[in-house]
Parts: sequence; C-alpha cells; structure tokens
Amino acid sequence: MKTFRWFLCVAGLISSQLTLAQTSLSGNWYINGKADQRASISQNGNNIVFAISGASSNGYFTNNYSIYAKEWNTAAVLTTDGQAILWNNQLWTRSPFSGFPNISGSWSVNGQGAYTIEQDNIFFFINYQGKKIAGYFTGTASVLVPEWSNATANISGNGSQLNWSNQVWTKTGTSGPVVTGTTKKLCRGELSTFYYASQSLGTVWGRAATEPGRLSAEAIAACDAALVLLNSTIEMMGCIVFDRSRIATLRGMLPSASSQQIVQQTEGIIRDLQTVVQNLRLSCDNGVNMLSLYVGGVHLGAAQAWASSQQCRAVPMPANIQSVIANHLTTASSALAPYARCIPQFNFGGFSMVTLGSMNSILAHTQITGIEAQLLWAIALSDCCCTCSPGAAVTDTTVGGSACDTECQKYCQSIGRHSGRYIGSAPCLMGVVSTPTTNCQCQ
Repeated sequence: MKTFRWFLCVAGLISSQLTLAQTSLSGNWYINGKADQRASISQNGNNIVFAISGASSNGYFTNNYSIYAKEWNTAAVLTTDGQAILWNNQLWTRSPFSGFPNISGSWSVNGQGAYTIEQDNIFFFINYQGKKIAGYFTGTASVLVPEWSNATANISGNGSQLNWSNQVWTKTGTSGPVVTGTTKKLCRGELSTFYYASQSLGTVWGRAATEPGRLSAEAIAACDAALVLLNSTIEMMGCIVFDRSRIATLRGMLPSASSQQIVQQTEGIIRDLQTVVQNLRLSCDNGVNMLSLYVGGVHLGAAQAWASSQQCRAVPMPANIQSVIANHLTTASSALAPYARCIPQFNFGGFSMVTLGSMNSILAHTQITGIEAQLLWAIALSDCCCTCSPGAAVTDTTVGGSACDTECQKYCQSIGRHSGRYIGSAPCLMGVVSTPTTNCQCQ
C-alpha cells in the first residue's frame, strides 16, 4: 500500500500538469476487463456515483485525472485517454478484455541485460539502476509508466517483447516469479507477527464463508487489509518461500468474485502455505514448531469471523454454525498444544469456555477475540526463538490428505472399523481432524 500511495502521488503530480477537460465517466465499466464483472458510474458534473455488486459510493474529481469515492474511502487515477480507472486493487476499463499477461522477469535491450520487472496483478515495477519505477496495464497488450512521461508500450502476442516508441525490450528471464529465501533467526517480534498474519488469513476464510453471494464493501476492505498484512509478513520473514502473486490475485478478486470463489481461492492458499511452513528447516527452542502458530492462527481467525457474523442476530445461534465454530476452536487448541512449552502463561482452558449457545449474541465473539489477544501477548512475551531456513516452495496443489487420512485411520480403527480416510470439506491442517464422526469415512 505504501508503494501505491507513492504511485498515486506521482500520478497526481503528472495529472496536475495536464490541461485536458474533465472526462465523462458515465456508463458501464468492466472490472479488470472481465465481461461478466461489471461496474457502473453516473456523473453530473463533478458529482459521481460508483456502483458495483449492489454497493455504491458517492464521489468526485480531485483533479482532471484523479477521483475519490467517499463511502469507500478510496482514491483512483484515470489513464490519460480516459479509458481506464486505476483503483488500489483493480482496474476498471471501458471495454472488456481477457486478462493481464505475465511480464515479470528479465528484459534486454539490443542484447544487453538492462531491466527486471516484478508484477503484482495489474501493477508492475521496473528495476533499473537501483530504482523501482511503477507502471500498470491499460489492456491485455498495453502498459503505461507515468514516471516516464506516460510512456506506453505494446506487448507482443507471445509476451516476449515490449515495443516502446524508441526501443524494443526482449524477454530473457523466466516468466514466473523468482522465489528465493534466507536463513533468519525469528524471535518474539517475528513469531508474534507470523501468528497474527495467520490469524488474519483465517478471518478472510471465515468472513468469505459467512457473506452470501458477494462480499459487502466492509468485508472487502477488511479482507484486503488482512491479505496486505499476510503479504508483508511473508516478505518480512525471509525464510518463507511462497508465490505472493497468489495473494495479490486474491485481493483483486475481492470486489467482484462470488463469496464461494473467494473461499476456494483462500483455501488453496491456506493449504499450500501450510505445506511451505511444514517443509521449513527449523531449529526452535523447546522443540516447538512454527506450524503450530500457523494452524492455530488460521483456525482461531476463522472461528472469530464466524462468531462475528452472528452478532446482533437471533439467539442462540443456529446449531450448525455453533458446530463450525466449535470445530475451528478444537483444531486451533489441538494445533497449539505442542507450542505450550513456549507460552506457559497462556490459558488453554479458554477454548472450552466459549459460550456458543449464549442468549447474548455478542458473547462468543468477545470470548474468542479475548483468546486471540491473550495468545498474541503470550507469543510476543515469550523467550522462544527459531532459526528458520527455506524448504520446498509450492504452487497451487491439490488437497494433501495423507496426514489427515492417517488420523482418520486411527479413529476408525479405534471404533472397530478396518480403515478410514479424511472426507472433510475444510482444509485439514497439520493432520488435525475436527469431529472425526463426520469428517472421517470408515470402512
């Protein structure tokens, strides 16, 4: 977000020097160029109304090429041709197009290596002589760099060339994200931040699951903030090698995708990030493992989001929702138990004291947030440290059920059955199976 605020400042400085008449924005717009994801704008002079997925905001021009949505508390920049609007996490275009090509990698000019590009959804950053220069896509085959006097380039059909007005860049590096990692010592500050980011990821998972249809504007803002925190934490940790462009992609989906699509994408990130954390080469005090913080954080965050959705609603909350929250709490408690040696002051009894059947609709949420706060403080005050080195990186994988299958096998044999496997719909993290009676299939 800091980079984007700088980008807006640059764009604002450029646009303030332009003298074109105020652009007419009225009509239909396409979110990230997708034909089936539309927004609309109504304009009367300087007064604007933005509408998307049943949510709307009043707004106005702040200059010829900058606009502001009051209720969404969000600014945007227009492209110089008025055919695209650049928000902080998406691009609205006048005409639909199929998507953005991947231009990340190394680029040469006249056979000499000169530039590298890092891409984050619709944004990219050109690394040149130690400086990062921001740009963005204006279509499927065109980009614009404001700092270079609004220079534009066309992308070749196979994505191997960028054709500027005065030179041609040729791609020489890999097309995917380059992932590297470092060995770092992580102590109370880093470990508490890692736990909190894991908890935030869990809130995205739970929040999306409780929002019918599409996310509300409030939910979009909350989930986006949680994902920004997750992205920054992974970058800060150093030893966690994960394709963070997937987090950027999920952020871009928030305003337009269905809640179910967001749940599916979030679960994919949860599963694969779990694999990365599980594969880290760790040496931790008292024999603990960072995976405990990850799994516990994700499930506590999900439990809190589900409980939050029931505030100010009829009491007691429905039995099926009580069951969902209870499952998340059970999984969190089981996952965190091996970490108890580093947080002796944390009261694990709080998990069993959450009053899901209360006639006070706010009570469960308050109790869960209390557990989260106590756990965060316990980790932040702990003397435990971990030396962390990267393990194997992963990208989009299918659900790995081996650890959970093992747990279900044990459960099924304990009740006299021959074998068992995990059939739960939620990600089964760290081999912890909540409510095996429904999540295990015995034979």
